[in-house]
Amino acid sequence: MNPLLKLVAAQPHRNLAATFVAYVGDPHSVDLVQRFALEQGITNAVVKGGRIGEAIEHLTMMPRSPSYLIVDVSATPMPLSELERLAAVCEPSVTVIVIGDANDVGLFRNLLEIGVHDYLVKPLTVELLRRSLHTSSNAQPVRRARTGKVIGFAGTRGGVGVTTIAASLARHLSGVANRRIAFIDLNLHGGAANTLLGLKSNNGLLDVLRDADRLDPQFVERSLVAHDNRLFVLSAELPYGEQFQPHERALTDLLERLKPHFHYILLDLPGQGHPLAHTALAAAQMLYLVADASIHSAREVLRLTRHFDSRERAPSLSVLLNAPNAAPTGRLKKADFATAIGRNVLLELPFDGAALAAAENLAQPLAPGKSRFGDVIGELANSLSGQPPSAAPRWHARWHTRFTRRRSN
Repeated sequence: MNPLLKLVAAQPHRNLAATFVAYVGDPHSVDLVQRFALEQGITNAVVKGGRIGEAIEHLTMMPRSPSYLIVDVSATPMPLSELERLAAVCEPSVTVIVIGDANDVGLFRNLLEIGVHDYLVKPLTVELLRRSLHTSSNAQPVRRARTGKVIGFAGTRGGVGVTTIAASLARHLSGVANRRIAFIDLNLHGGAANTLLGLKSNNGLLDVLRDADRLDPQFVERSLVAHDNRLFVLSAELPYGEQFQPHERALTDLLERLKPHFHYILLDLPGQGHPLAHTALAAAQMLYLVADASIHSAREVLRLTRHFDSRERAPSLSVLLNAPNAAPTGRLKKADFATAIGRNVLLELPFDGAALAAAENLAQPLAPGKSRFGDVIGELANSLSGQPPSAAPRWHARWHTRFTRRRSN
């Protein structure tokens, strides 16, 4: 048997632990895929009648995505859009095989481009499935490999709320958007991420950076601390006064190991000038630069922008304007700050002291719809997934409605 198909056995009723899942639209295909799974000795397969919608619903309930997924796009009006929805809940490493009834070369190429392993035209045969899953390991891949996106968070000064924003976004993406998230706090002497998430550090980050030569999947997985079944944390609490200099490629190799298994890898960066910050910036595809509405933050945004412009490979940069404290006299307006830095501010996060303090002390997420800050975190998650933020956050709309009602009374 192909080593790729030596899957761990499980009880038949444990559908949520399956490593082979298929949702196909007609009884003949269901019977054939079931026969294929039995022939290959896959004892924990889930094979059901249905289409992409049912597959998405099933995947959102699974703690881990299956190794192999077969979905049927027959009679689906917009298969590419549906497959994008599927990709949102599927780990990047999953081997996805799409079946359909249209022999369409254009569709086949589009599917390969978005990361689908193969497209099979009905009627299916066991041999067709076998050839598709038994692709030679030394064959040149024609599809675009799907990997998770590395996103960095850096501040223009201390206390601007970088960790609060990053941890809140991680919670929203995992708990609301059902994405699989790895959160890495790169402050080796202990950042605030564990406090915000109610976790204890196991110094897993030190372990994986110290033993870069042992970065097999099992070692990395043991080093992660699970917040829930979709959010995992890597952190360290190095004793004060003790220094640690990781190998030059240790962080880069770690990120390459994580990317196939997570939708997003969020990096809470230490201060500029730290060796890990330099490596993280080189690996990040996106960077959120968190600033407060001060002249100093505006100057730092300009300095960092010039620094990134001089790099051969620079991340996509967005500026977040945060209000970590109650508004002091003389604080810059958002429009004035944008003019000073010569670029747009992606989002402005309001001061929400009581809600944030309670959430931090209790290690609980911000209550949906009850926190102004939490509402804008939702806007940030939407912008990250390709949905533009609304013209005004929902909390602003509620405030306007209450104000209007008071005036009318």
